[in-house]
Amino acid sequence: MENDFGWWMLNGVERAGNSRRRSDGATVNDGIRVERQGGMTSERRWRILTWLSVVVAGGMIAWEGFVHSPNLDEVGHLPAGCLVAGFGRFDLYKVNPPLVKGLAAIPVVLSTPKYDWSQYVTEPGIRNEWTVGRSMIAANGARSFRLFTMARWMLLSLWLIGALIIGCWATERGGPVAGFASTVLWCFSPEVMGWTATICPDSPAASMGVWCLWTFRSWLKDTHWTTAAIAGIVLGLGLLTKTSWIILVPLYPLLAVVHRHGRTWQAGRHLILMGVVALYVINSGYGFDRSFTKLGDFQFFTKTLAGAKEDGSLRQTIPSEAGNRFAGTWLGEIPVPLPASLVEGLDLQKYDFEEGKWSYLRGEHKFGGWWYWYVYALLVKTPVGVLLLGVMVLGCGVWKWVRGRLSSLDNSSTSDAAAPASGLRAPSPPNRGRRDSVTADKSALHEKLILLAPAVCLFVLVSSQTGFSRYLRYVLPCYPFMFIWIGQLFSDRISMPLWLRGGMWGLLGWAVVSSLAVFPHSVSYFNEPAGGPENAAAHLIDASVDWGQDVLFLADWVKEHPEASPLYLSLHVFFDPRIAGIEYQHPPVDAPHAKRREWVTSDDIGPKAGWYAISIHQLHSRSNEFAYLFEFEPVDRIGYSIEIYHLTEANVTAWNEAHGGVPKAETGQ
Repeated sequence: MENDFGWWMLNGVERAGNSRRRSDGATVNDGIRVERQGGMTSERRWRILTWLSVVVAGGMIAWEGFVHSPNLDEVGHLPAGCLVAGFGRFDLYKVNPPLVKGLAAIPVVLSTPKYDWSQYVTEPGIRNEWTVGRSMIAANGARSFRLFTMARWMLLSLWLIGALIIGCWATERGGPVAGFASTVLWCFSPEVMGWTATICPDSPAASMGVWCLWTFRSWLKDTHWTTAAIAGIVLGLGLLTKTSWIILVPLYPLLAVVHRHGRTWQAGRHLILMGVVALYVINSGYGFDRSFTKLGDFQFFTKTLAGAKEDGSLRQTIPSEAGNRFAGTWLGEIPVPLPASLVEGLDLQKYDFEEGKWSYLRGEHKFGGWWYWYVYALLVKTPVGVLLLGVMVLGCGVWKWVRGRLSSLDNSSTSDAAAPASGLRAPSPPNRGRRDSVTADKSALHEKLILLAPAVCLFVLVSSQTGFSRYLRYVLPCYPFMFIWIGQLFSDRISMPLWLRGGMWGLLGWAVVSSLAVFPHSVSYFNEPAGGPENAAAHLIDASVDWGQDVLFLADWVKEHPEASPLYLSLHVFFDPRIAGIEYQHPPVDAPHAKRREWVTSDDIGPKAGWYAISIHQLHSRSNEFAYLFEFEPVDRIGYSIEIYHLTEANVTAWNEAHGGVPKAETGQ
């Protein structure tokens, strides 16, 4: 195993790789104590701690899945999953493949819920999964919350796969201590915990992505037909989880070429096998839904596939405006070896970015996005301990590269000085150790490429889609690779000063404590320099803090505060909070913004006496419906996503006097 942190060798001696017996009776191998007479091995202790972390984190995530209400996307995912698992149809939520939602829906389908398909239509370009979801929730009433819990718990199996692969990969690279550290980073990451406790596909995609690269790495090591077939199966499953892993299709051959150094004939045949197997798995996952449809027979909406309209505008996602730039050409006669629903979903996903949406960053609403949005979001929503560990491992890599270059220059100078005076260089004796070192360096480089290339490519791809910038969870599949990389720091196979090792464990502990400090509201996590989740709106809104997940907590608060009447309510949800037992009215709107009739939710103008429960996203929305509330202090907070205000008659009177009397709506278009 290569020592990636050679600069620490300045402060200590690298431990020998051969096993040896110490005077205290312990056996040491590669710097790790693996046996001690009459006691538990060090490796076993670390493995027990690793499994304990997984069990504890799994239980906490299960609890989050129990106490939270359905978020916006889940409202659409559940009926789409029931359609997959119960009826073998793929018409809802086409922008996401069926594996996650179908797996989540299995216990729901078995519990025989009530369905309401009255809003279900199958026209191309129509995305009505949320309308169908609202109807399903209304049909099942309060039981809906338990249905979502069952679906969420079903997906813990995919999270566990991620934990196992991360632990194994990190252990192989740096020993059981590194495996423990990487697993802890995965288990207690607030972003991972928060989205694993949902039926959204982002956390499962992270698990499946790292599994894909693990099996591909295994094939690179032995280039056997069996491992190639396994890699193809897992690649197919990865693409059935989230289509963003389509980046692996060109990445696999590139990594294979780098690794094989031109010996590509056998590797090429294996890659073809992977592709064929992956295609079969994908088509099987869709039940071969209209597979091999001719390219010219699709109805597309993106400029890429449908072509622009005559006026250059974007097509509307209704059948009458669908198009196909390949229809009537020889390309249109080519059968597409993919399920039609997958192709249509890719088109609709691309359409979202072409159409653009409003985004928010640091108090600014903007149509479209920022190329640096995801970098900024990572800086404010990642625990500081993890950020500093990332900086350390990056610094170590840079320092090692610099030392390697300097060492090469020194060796070159020494060789020149040792040349004969005649100017003729004496023949160099064979240097097997140097060749071995070069081979080891190349092997280490390949390992780094396999580990980091998928994460970097995915992050760049997502950041480049600036039609909108909203969801940090889109880059969640990058997390496992970064955690494995950071885990190298904790390897017990290298020496380092005790103060530095202690500092690293301190950073890891800080990251875990910081994450658990907001439990069970992990989705709303912001780190300490950002001001914590209480200051979230100064940075981000929407799914970064308020995705409609705290309705059940609000329902409990309402039961505990019967005096909170009348209750004015505006939440960022896709279902009626009355299903959770909350009776409410729509809050009055701010007078200067009441003219924007397409946005407001009430005909009442200005503040009125009563209690207000307004979610963070609604407070800071582009409509500014409730701008008057910024002049009052919240009296309570539900989770970190809902603010509670209490306005008395005296408060309202004073506000009206300060603003020139009882407000009236401004008119205008």
